[in-house]
Amino acid sequence: MTTSRVTQKEIAEATGLTQATVSMALANHPKISQDTLQKVRSVAQSLGYRPDPFLTALSAYRRQSAPTRYQATLAWLVNEGENPHWRKSSTFRHYFEGAERRAAQLGYRLEEHRLQCEGMTPQRLSQMLRARNIPGILVAPQPDPGMSIQFDFTHFSAVTFGYTLVNPALHLATLHQFRSMTKLMDNLYHLGYKRPGLALSDESDRRADFNWSAAFWSGQRHWPVKERISPFIPKPLTKENFAKWFYKKRPDVVVTIWAWVRDWLIEMGESIPESTGFALLSVPDEEKVFSGIWENPQLIGERALEFLVDLIHRRECGVPDVPLSQLIDGTWVDGTTLRPMTS
Repeated sequence: MTTSRVTQKEIAEATGLTQATVSMALANHPKISQDTLQKVRSVAQSLGYRPDPFLTALSAYRRQSAPTRYQATLAWLVNEGENPHWRKSSTFRHYFEGAERRAAQLGYRLEEHRLQCEGMTPQRLSQMLRARNIPGILVAPQPDPGMSIQFDFTHFSAVTFGYTLVNPALHLATLHQFRSMTKLMDNLYHLGYKRPGLALSDESDRRADFNWSAAFWSGQRHWPVKERISPFIPKPLTKENFAKWFYKKRPDVVVTIWAWVRDWLIEMGESIPESTGFALLSVPDEEKVFSGIWENPQLIGERALEFLVDLIHRRECGVPDVPLSQLIDGTWVDGTTLRPMTS
């Protein structure tokens, strides 16, 4: 026996509203008042309404195929106050730029909201966003790894970046660090390097959920035992402890995430790339100076925004039972800080 699907017409009859109003309310349209939204959602839930996934997909397709028109405003939620950390990172700024550009293409506007500003509380910000019918939130990268955010996501679709936010566990988009490190190690091998050395701060590795060191350890299995160098991951990474490690281990190529480590090597008398190779796990601004991995950060921002809009279309709000991760591969950049070496 089949059970007929509850329709929007039935919800309209139960609420005394027009079917058009019900449709707009179920789609979180910004023109619908908060009271009407709550009324429609409550009745829809009591009747057992479930959106038809095929109609939802068709509606989304039509919206994207038609000339762009304003859909709603989305929030870029920052768990900080003035001078937030994300603005100091070129990678994180590219996240925002990519998300903002894709939002505009889909008819959305992205605006920043800071949770730690004077006079702001999680409750007040939530009320502000709901009053303005903001249906979705992109949570900016956190200033430190292992952070929590005090905010009620019950009424919002939400996506974050990377692994720095651990509580609550939201859907996320980020660089595929493991595959990117594997790609880097493969390139070093084909360029003729024999003794790669990974030098990171503990904070950098934790920000990547330890994927950097895990992938490096995994890659080392394929190198001769006598050439393997254990990752150097101190708290913190300084010029002094880096120099001690470098002189003791003598890697023929240094892998790191910070461009200024190259300056340390030059100050130590090394010539890049003649005496020592140098490869970055995150090449800044896609420049052609450094060899290594370009994170494709604007693409990560675009995909995070699309992920969020998909959640909004499916009306999936709150903290998910099973968080999903969208991983974007990095791109190899030849640069000038590596050279083929003779065996």
